[in-house]
Amino acid sequence: MKLLKPNWVNHDDKPIFSVDIHPAGKRFATGGQGLDSGRVVVWNLNSVLFEEVELDPNVPKMLCQMDNHLACVNCVRWSNGGRYLASGGDDRLIMVWGLSVAVGAGKHKAETWRCLATLRGHAGDVLDLSWSPLDKWLATCSVDNTIIIWNAEKFPEMACVLTGHTGLVKGVAWDPVGKYLASQSDDKSLRVWKTADWSQETVITEPFDECGGTTHVLRLSWSPDGQYVLSAHAMNGGGPTAQVVEREGWRCDKDFVGHRKAVTCARFNNNIFVKEGKKCCCAAVGSRDRALSIWLTSLKRPLVVVHDLFSDSVLDLSWSSDGLSLLACSSDGTVACIQFTNKEIGTPLTHDEKNSLYEKIYGKCPANESGGDLASNLLVECPEILLAREKEAKREPPKEESTPKSEKSQLKPIYTPSPVSTQSSPAPLRPMDRQIETRTSDGKRRITPVFIPLTHADANESLGSLGGGSENCFSTSSQSKSRIRVERRDDIIIHPNVSNHAHSKTSDNGLDQRLRKRTASTLPGPKAEELQAKRSCTSPPTEQQTAPRGVYMGPSLSVPALGTAGPIVRGAGALRLQVVNKAYNTPYGKLSRLELIPNNTASNDPVWEACLGFPVSCIACDARWICVSCTDGSLNVWKNAKPKPYRALPPLALPSPAHKLSLSGDNLSVVTSSAELAIWDLKNASCLLKSLSFRNLLNSNATVTHCSLLEDGNPMISFSTGRSYIYCKKLCAWVIWIDGGDPVRRAGGGSGSKGPRVSSPLHANRQTNTLQAQGKYNACAARSWLEAQVSVCLHLRLARDYKHWLVALFTHLVAHGTEDQLRTILDDLLGPSHCTSKPKWEPSVLGLKKHELLEELLSLLVRQLRWQRLYTEYADQLNDVKQNSTLLNGHT
Repeated sequence: MKLLKPNWVNHDDKPIFSVDIHPAGKRFATGGQGLDSGRVVVWNLNSVLFEEVELDPNVPKMLCQMDNHLACVNCVRWSNGGRYLASGGDDRLIMVWGLSVAVGAGKHKAETWRCLATLRGHAGDVLDLSWSPLDKWLATCSVDNTIIIWNAEKFPEMACVLTGHTGLVKGVAWDPVGKYLASQSDDKSLRVWKTADWSQETVITEPFDECGGTTHVLRLSWSPDGQYVLSAHAMNGGGPTAQVVEREGWRCDKDFVGHRKAVTCARFNNNIFVKEGKKCCCAAVGSRDRALSIWLTSLKRPLVVVHDLFSDSVLDLSWSSDGLSLLACSSDGTVACIQFTNKEIGTPLTHDEKNSLYEKIYGKCPANESGGDLASNLLVECPEILLAREKEAKREPPKEESTPKSEKSQLKPIYTPSPVSTQSSPAPLRPMDRQIETRTSDGKRRITPVFIPLTHADANESLGSLGGGSENCFSTSSQSKSRIRVERRDDIIIHPNVSNHAHSKTSDNGLDQRLRKRTASTLPGPKAEELQAKRSCTSPPTEQQTAPRGVYMGPSLSVPALGTAGPIVRGAGALRLQVVNKAYNTPYGKLSRLELIPNNTASNDPVWEACLGFPVSCIACDARWICVSCTDGSLNVWKNAKPKPYRALPPLALPSPAHKLSLSGDNLSVVTSSAELAIWDLKNASCLLKSLSFRNLLNSNATVTHCSLLEDGNPMISFSTGRSYIYCKKLCAWVIWIDGGDPVRRAGGGSGSKGPRVSSPLHANRQTNTLQAQGKYNACAARSWLEAQVSVCLHLRLARDYKHWLVALFTHLVAHGTEDQLRTILDDLLGPSHCTSKPKWEPSVLGLKKHELLEELLSLLVRQLRWQRLYTEYADQLNDVKQNSTLLNGHT
């Protein structure tokens, strides 16, 4: 092992926050603070590894210096293919750099790296970033508590924004297989996200509960075999550790210990090694204690520990592609290099051996990176195709003297997909091959104007600078003569008064009629203007208009506007659904395109496509169902089956455009903008809940956040205002389930909300303190609110919730209630104790035995000495009832 520390690698004595080695192993990049801006520097790695190269004055050590960032650079990362370099800093920007072919000039310009894309989306400092295994995505994290997934193939397009963390996100790392993305935050959690639909796989908090303070970064890392995630800044028994999280079950029973202060960064070697006959992975761990430790997963102790390597915290680590060199940087502004031998850390697996291991563990290899057009490599497979192509090439154009018989076929519209970011016009019709020359009544000749649209071929010919060869360059001498023939018609006299439009309409002749047949206005089907008029007619009426459907007087909830910033992507199991609104321009309107694209593949070719006639406004999909609603109020549902999805329901007309779609198993809940809720069973193609209005529940600016069908068949709906309601079919009314702003609840000291079917206990101590602070009304308000909760659960027949709130009410009465209030509850649970006939008393409520509930309440009552007589009275009666019941049943 060799330890090197080149003093010429520095940022003018400013901190260096990040370092990364190029996959080819010839360069490395550093990011940090410059003199008056953020700085990114590309260095020659050979000058660090080899002394003779370092001493050679003809070999530049610094290859390029970029001071484009406006503030400190926190992270630099090379793409896995080595083509790009990404940097993120305190200026909230991510810059993607590429090597320019231009020759560098100046002191720091041995190479020229130019900014290819600037990504803006974070609202705070960017602290870490990571490229996906095939460089398809770029993940960045920030102090704004979010993670942004960028489409690396279409910068600056955002694929998704992950918003699960509640603290500063300081580290992201991709699973080498491409299935997961891991992130670590100051909220003392490590979260794993599924790349199939960008949903949250798991949240790990236990190893980080004891973590105090914070670190500048929390750089975590995946092992090259994908079996472990190595975190930063964990605690075990009061000591700092680097937590090892196993992929199987996300267990946290291993960690790397020994550092005296918090771990700031961890980085696995990209190679899988074989040492002493065992496969293992190698990881480096850096800490605030200025030390660096190297670990092998086959050993229980570190391979080597280097103390006092820097004078300040270790902030970043990077391994070379051969696995034998490690770079580390510190906030003291220096970089250190450690060189290993294969005898020390093992022999790396070959590429084929590594792929075989992946196949053994995951059943597949990582997707093969291959660029280029596959169609260019296709061969003609049968002679018939070759003969047909030659015949097509020799085909002569139709005679000019006669009108082509395929005139109608030329009038068919040509649909051309339009880019997402631009608005393209409908594809033009084919130009006419002749114009008509007539003469006016005063003898002047006149050519009737005919619109000749510009075709793609014409556009390419006119843009000579974009051509690949000299034959396409723009030149007047190279232009071919016009193929449009002028036909003279001396038998037709045109009056010169061309401004009289009314006269021109009345003087139509056969020639004008023939010319109009070539315009797009007579294409079959309705015109685009007519469709637009129909859309406006079908839009919801205003308050001044008469509602065609009676009660509907305009939308109460907004209709989402999707696709304004690009394609909409949703996870659908092993596939992802991509929706592009206004993807095709046709003479009849703009069509929306739906595509299913496989995940974790190098190709973006869809396995299924569909078109809709209106923009998509709501989407709900999973591995089994694809549900979309359009702005015209239509609902479309497909079964996500193999090999191809198929329609599970016919297109349904909703009462109004959808506000929200929600899938729960096979049940689809639809909330419309007219404040109506409907639920369908997609598997059985049946309606579970007819359109049910909740307009009376809406407040200003309220939106629906959750809707579902409970186990008992009653629908539940929650709003952004903190209110939730459950519909009681027996009462034919909405029952208030949660009301965060209820004055009675707040006056009674209640805190928090129940959440959908999950109750949180009401703490009596908190209520007592609130009572002392707010006065006498507190006890009465708390009792009133708790009684309301008991009544809600009783009528909705929610047994578990009923028991919880009954215990909470009784606990409150034990502390603040009267004897009569306690007896009311106890008498109902005890029942008649001196007679065997019970005409009005039921021994159970909602399936819960009342005597068992009474025993639980008596255990609460005995804690207060002032109720000891009351406890003795009811405890004795309960024992007598049990004994009498035993005797009546014939047991002694």
